[in-house]
Amino acid sequence: MILSKIKRAAGKLEKRPAQAPKTSMDMVFTLAEAMRFGYAETLGKWNLLDLPRAILYSIMEKGEKTVAIECKERDDCVQLKDPEILKELYELKKCLTRTMLFSKKRFRVFLFAAGFVKGDVLLRKRKARILKPAFTMIRDKESKCLFVFIRGTRSIKDTLTDAIGAPVSFNHFICSDGELKKNNVISGHGHRGMVAAAGWIKKHCTPKLLDELRQYPDFQIKIVGHSLGGGTAALLTYMLREIKQFSSCTCVTFGPAACMSLDLAEFGKPFVTSIINGYDMVPTLSASSVHDFVSEGLIKRKKFINSAFNAIGSRIPFASGAKAIADRAVSRGTEVVMKSKQRTRSLITWPRRENAAALSSSKSADLAEASQSSDTSYEVTEELIISEFTSDEDDGSKSSSEGSDHDDMDEEEEQIISATHNIANAELNQYLKEIQLEAQDDYPNINGAKEKEAATKEGTTEAEMNDEVVHIEEREGSTAATSDKLVRHHLYPPGRILHIVPVLSHENSKSNHNDDADEKHVVLYETGKEVYGKLRLSRRMLFDHMTGKYLKVLQQLINQLEKEKSHYGA
Repeated sequence: MILSKIKRAAGKLEKRPAQAPKTSMDMVFTLAEAMRFGYAETLGKWNLLDLPRAILYSIMEKGEKTVAIECKERDDCVQLKDPEILKELYELKKCLTRTMLFSKKRFRVFLFAAGFVKGDVLLRKRKARILKPAFTMIRDKESKCLFVFIRGTRSIKDTLTDAIGAPVSFNHFICSDGELKKNNVISGHGHRGMVAAAGWIKKHCTPKLLDELRQYPDFQIKIVGHSLGGGTAALLTYMLREIKQFSSCTCVTFGPAACMSLDLAEFGKPFVTSIINGYDMVPTLSASSVHDFVSEGLIKRKKFINSAFNAIGSRIPFASGAKAIADRAVSRGTEVVMKSKQRTRSLITWPRRENAAALSSSKSADLAEASQSSDTSYEVTEELIISEFTSDEDDGSKSSSEGSDHDDMDEEEEQIISATHNIANAELNQYLKEIQLEAQDDYPNINGAKEKEAATKEGTTEAEMNDEVVHIEEREGSTAATSDKLVRHHLYPPGRILHIVPVLSHENSKSNHNDDADEKHVVLYETGKEVYGKLRLSRRMLFDHMTGKYLKVLQQLINQLEKEKSHYGA
C-alpha cells in the first residue's frame, strides 16, 4: 500500500505542469518534486561514493585537453580576431556591469551606479522564492531599450529552483507575419525549474511591457541574466517572442545554465548571445552530463582495478601461480565426475536390456522369479559398477600422478582432486540406492517403460526449463535494452556562444588541472554546442563563474583588441 501511494505521488509530480507554486499545497508539491528528482539522480542511481570517485579519477587523469586546445582543434569553433567586434563587446560589458550591480549591490546603489533614476523602474521583485527569482524591469531612455534583469543563484530558494532540473517538454511557436502558426514550431526540452520561473516572470512583465511599447513604440526589449538568471532569461525570450509585439526581443546571458535541448539552442542564435568564461562549469552542468560523468568514472575505476591486479600479479608470481593451480584443479575434478557418471549410465542400461529380452522370451515365468532375477542382475551390475569405478579411480590416480610428474602440481591440487573423487563416490552410491528401490517396488518390464517415460519427461522438462531460461534471458535483455535505450535529454547553453578562453603561459601543457598559471592573454571563440555536452571539472570552475571574474576577463579582452586595432591603424 505504501509503495503504491509513493508511486502515485511520483506520477502526479511528473504530470504536474512546470509552473511556479500559487498556494501552500503547490509549495509542498514543489519541494517534494525537488527531493524526488534529487534522490532519483543521485542515490537512486549511484552509490554514495560513485560521484566522489568519478571526481577523483577525473583529477588523476592525465592528458585531458584544456579549453584552449579543444577550441583550437575543433572544427565548429572559430576564433574571432576582427577588431570590429569591439562595438559588440562594449555593449556586452555594459550589460554585464549592470547585471553585477543588480545582483550584488543594494537597489539604490545599483540605480545610481547604472545611471538610472527611480522613475525608470517599471517593475521590481526583490525577494526570491521557489521558482520565482528576483528580477527588475527598467526603462533606459538613452539606449531606447526596456531591460529585464534577472538575478542568478543567491539564496537557498534559488538553489531549489536550480535543483528542479528534470527536462520538461518545451515548444517554441514561431511568430511569422504577426501570427502564430502551429506548423511553425521548434520542439524540445527545457530545464523544469527555469521554464517555470520564466513563465512566472512573463506573466508579470507582459502587461507592463505592452503599456511601455504603446508609449514608446521605437523601444527594444532586452532580457539580461547571469547563471540561473541567464537560463531563465533565454527561456523568457523564447516565450515573449511568441507575442506579436515582442517578436524582436533579444537576450544576453553570462555563464548561463544548461537550460534547453540542442535544437532550441541552435534556433536561438540570431537573438540570444551567451558569454562563457574560461573553465566555468555551470554551462555544462545538467542531469544528463552528471550521469555521463559518473558512468565514465565507473569505467575508469574498473580499468584502474584491473591494471592494479595485473601489476600485482606480475610482481608477485605466487598470486598468478595459485590462480592457475586452482583453475586446473577445478577443471580436473569436473572432468573426473563427468567421466564417472557417463560410465555408470552405460553400465546400468546394459543389464536392463538383457532383462527385457529374457522377459519377452519367457512370458510364462512367474513375477517373483523375474523380480529375483532382476535383484540378482542389479547386484551384479552394482558389483560391476563399483569395480569399474574403482578401476576408473585407479586410472584417474595414475593419470593424475603422471600429470603431476609432467605439470609439477602441488599438494593442494592433489587434495582438491581427491576431494572431487570422494564427491563422485558419494553421488554414485546414492544413485545406485535409488535404482534398487525402484526395482523392488515395480516390475522390470513396467520399470523399463517408466524409465522411458521418465527419460522423455526429463527431456521435456529440460526443454521447458531451457525455454524458460531463454525467455527469462530475453526479458532481462529487453529490460536492459530498454533501460539502456532510455532517452536522456541533454541540455545546452542557449543561442550564439562566445567563449573567452585564457591562453596559459605553459601552452603545451594538456592537463586541464594545471590551470592555475598566470595568463598572458585571452582569446575569443565562437563555439558549437557540443563542446558543452560533457561535464568539465577544473580548479577554477567556480571562480570563473563569478560576475567579477567575467567583468575582469572581458575588460582584458577589450584592452587586448584595442591594442591590436591601434597597431593595425598605425
